[in-house]
Amino acid sequence: MKENYLVIGLGRSGIAVANFLLNKGKIVYIYDKKEGLTKELVRMGLINEKAIIIDKLCAKTLCIVLCIVLSPGVKLNKKELKLIEKYQIKVIGELAFASHFCNAPMYAVTGTNGKTTTVNFLNQILKTAGMNTHLLGNVGTPLSSEVEKILPSDKVILEVSSFQLEYCTGLKFNCAGFINIAPDHLDRYANFNEYFKTKQKILDCVDKNGKIFLNYDDALVKNLAENRENVEFFSLEELPENKNGLYIKENKIFKNENNKVNFIADLDEFQPKGKHNLQNLLCAVGMAVSAGVAPINIQKAIPTLITPSHRIEFAGECNGVKFYNDSKATNTDSVLVALKCFTEPLWLLLGGSDKSEKFDNLIKQMPKNVVEIVAFGQTGKKIYKTCKKFKFNKVHLSNTFYDAFNFAKDKSRQGEVVLLSPACASFDEFANFEERGKYFCNLVSELNGEI
Repeated sequence: MKENYLVIGLGRSGIAVANFLLNKGKIVYIYDKKEGLTKELVRMGLINEKAIIIDKLCAKTLCIVLCIVLSPGVKLNKKELKLIEKYQIKVIGELAFASHFCNAPMYAVTGTNGKTTTVNFLNQILKTAGMNTHLLGNVGTPLSSEVEKILPSDKVILEVSSFQLEYCTGLKFNCAGFINIAPDHLDRYANFNEYFKTKQKILDCVDKNGKIFLNYDDALVKNLAENRENVEFFSLEELPENKNGLYIKENKIFKNENNKVNFIADLDEFQPKGKHNLQNLLCAVGMAVSAGVAPINIQKAIPTLITPSHRIEFAGECNGVKFYNDSKATNTDSVLVALKCFTEPLWLLLGGSDKSEKFDNLIKQMPKNVVEIVAFGQTGKKIYKTCKKFKFNKVHLSNTFYDAFNFAKDKSRQGEVVLLSPACASFDEFANFEERGKYFCNLVSELNGEI
């Protein structure tokens, strides 16, 4: 059989892997459920015109295909899986497929919240140490689009989502970090357990000589160390002497290693807010040490570390009210993390498109400094009803994001905070969380006449 490939799903990853295969002279079929998308992408030159467009999965194509490369945004239904199984076709995810062509060491991070921040910290630390790095994966740039530019001496840093781990045959990492776990993407998975089990696949992708870094402060993540020899932990509290890993004591990072304690770095000049960012930092530092970075270079990097945009990002101040953009907070657990960073009276913008997550725990744990929740978007009524259910009556329902922003802007007073930390995806009004966050920041800028 000729090397015919079928790429399903034409988001960034699907486009990248289709072009990668076409550039290698392979015969590539492309398919996306979104009507007209494939033709438009070819017309725009985003996919090589040599790609063969199909409009449905059928026997005619499947009987001549060697392998299906799946974009992480795609969830195959039962009918599609049954048809693929009938023709015994191998299915592999874009990340796993591209990794087979990568000869450089790969450092991967997963978890529910904080992945992007952690890989950015790791990237900045390795660069400070003079290493040539490639920051790829779920952070925005597919491995397929860069893999042929990567030298064996480079370091590849990957943010890895559960979607990318669903089909991970042959995926091998030199090191992996697992930051935390909380309910998310329940519109895709049957339940939390299925989601968590998918995340755990990253551990089996670590080379036998590689390192796994687990959050000791997250009970579910900590327990993943059972029956594994290549594990180190990270914690905000001092670790037991018999546990290898990193911890913080007196605002300094220390490392337990075979019953010895080594000083790594001082945190006096670490700028990002919140305990969650200290956990992200510890994971990144542990992985950096495993990559050969000396403590002197870690110390040098710490004052320069910044969080990516849309993560508790200061957007501006107007009339004494401070505005923060936390658009990346697309689940309830990440909102609770953000709320812990503030003691000021706070107006919380909450809502967006529905991921089938319940808001009960969030509302039950709402801090007393929250002046009012401003619910909006597709989930607005669901949030409003949940508030009333638990007798949290400080809630206002707005139809749109713009209406919610204006309500909070008009009602907030000097010394208060308006926080966009929506606990939801953005697809009801925006293309992605970045677009939502930028829109929020632009609205803040308009208040000060900056736009």
